[in-house]
Amino acid sequence: MLKPPKSPTGPLVVMGLSIVLVLYVHTSLAPAFPEMVEFFDTDYSVVSWVLTAYMVSGASVTIVIGRLADMYGPKRMLLLVFMCYTVGVVLAPFTQDIYVLLALRALQGVAVAVVPIATRIARDIFPPEKFPMAQGTILAMYQGGSAIGLVLGAAVVYFGGWQAVFLSAIPFSFLLLFLLWKFIPKVGKIIPKISEDKAIEDKYTKRAGKTIDIPGLITLILTVTTFMLSITFLGQGPESIGLFWAFLIVGIISIVSFFIIEKRSKIPLVDLKLAFHRIIRVGNISYLLLGIVQYIIFSTIPTLGQTVEPYGLGLNVLQVGFLQLPQAIVFVALGPIAGILAIKYGNLKFLIPGSIIITAGIVVLLVYHSTVAEVAGSLILFAVGGAFVTLAANVIIFFTPRESTGVVSATFSTMRIIGGAIGPVIAGVFISLYVAEVPTDDGGTTTVPNEMAFNTIFLVGAICSLLIIVFMAIMRRRALKMGMPANK
Repeated sequence: MLKPPKSPTGPLVVMGLSIVLVLYVHTSLAPAFPEMVEFFDTDYSVVSWVLTAYMVSGASVTIVIGRLADMYGPKRMLLLVFMCYTVGVVLAPFTQDIYVLLALRALQGVAVAVVPIATRIARDIFPPEKFPMAQGTILAMYQGGSAIGLVLGAAVVYFGGWQAVFLSAIPFSFLLLFLLWKFIPKVGKIIPKISEDKAIEDKYTKRAGKTIDIPGLITLILTVTTFMLSITFLGQGPESIGLFWAFLIVGIISIVSFFIIEKRSKIPLVDLKLAFHRIIRVGNISYLLLGIVQYIIFSTIPTLGQTVEPYGLGLNVLQVGFLQLPQAIVFVALGPIAGILAIKYGNLKFLIPGSIIITAGIVVLLVYHSTVAEVAGSLILFAVGGAFVTLAANVIIFFTPRESTGVVSATFSTMRIIGGAIGPVIAGVFISLYVAEVPTDDGGTTTVPNEMAFNTIFLVGAICSLLIIVFMAIMRRRALKMGMPANK
């Protein structure tokens, strides 16, 4: 391994800003849907794939890219991923065809892998005692970037249209691509020990960095893609139920095939023993639940804000963005602070309190969401809890061999993405199910989500957050039993 840089703060800042940019573009596009429907002369079901194509692509390739970062070196994969993203961002605002835009969004989706690659690099360039702060910063940039997109994206779309989201990102994409090339150290790849058989081990060592488990790669991508598509079509109503079942069946066949292939492979893409480690398994479930809860909130608050009174807050797109500004600030500011506190007092001390704060925020939102102040206050609580719950990633990494950091961090990132696909589906079901008629300016009527819709959505979010408390408690107990010091 090459020596880490004298000051790893610079590389961390550059990687953090890259994550913010990627998430900013993604969440900024949601307020642009009405304009895109008109521009492309299509309907919402097609335009919604602007977000879906990105998430399906990202979920499908993140674990693979994480594994390749472990094999070929993380800087090389980071630059490749960000070059793909930059190409997608540059071409997107000039397309006149919705399906070309969807293809470009799928290309941009590979940038989801920036998060696990950044984790891999941070573990190499930071000393162990400072890694929690670095990891906290990375995860804060993920959450903060999402929230910033909801805030700034609303303003950008309001004043400049959907193309402005991409146009505003182009100069930063080129700048960050250069900074990533210039300042990210070329940390060495680590060759894992995969067998006690010396012949196999020697063969692997000679071919390391050149060998990929192709059958495992194909079945893994097919598994994640089909499960993501089945979740997506489940949320598109009864007319898509056939596609839901079709993709679900293919997904089940694919995951069974993947496990069989990986179990038999001498050079597996994913170490199944590591994947089912008692800590890592619980961590992955926790991140799935966290993704569900976060995207229930991210997808519901704009709808609540723009729904007319008395069912919603009656705000415009720009005002909804400002409603979420305090949450965005807390996400970005508190992540590094949470990491510093974890260094001083230990990650394990904050897991349960953080999950309790998230639950408190959602319960408050369930009971009080009739004014801007009530909603903004609840979102701040939610952001505070989220900053500390994500310290669970440090516990996962503590039990992860260094050579597998990329693939393990990619796995829990993927679980979060899948949760992020499930959350809006849950919200969408209840928004469609519970509606009320309200008068329009032209003398007619239209339907909007009613009080029951928002109450039910937030209740489901509260139940999921209660489950996060349970899994955080399990993780803490197991980590202590397995030898993790309480101050780590």
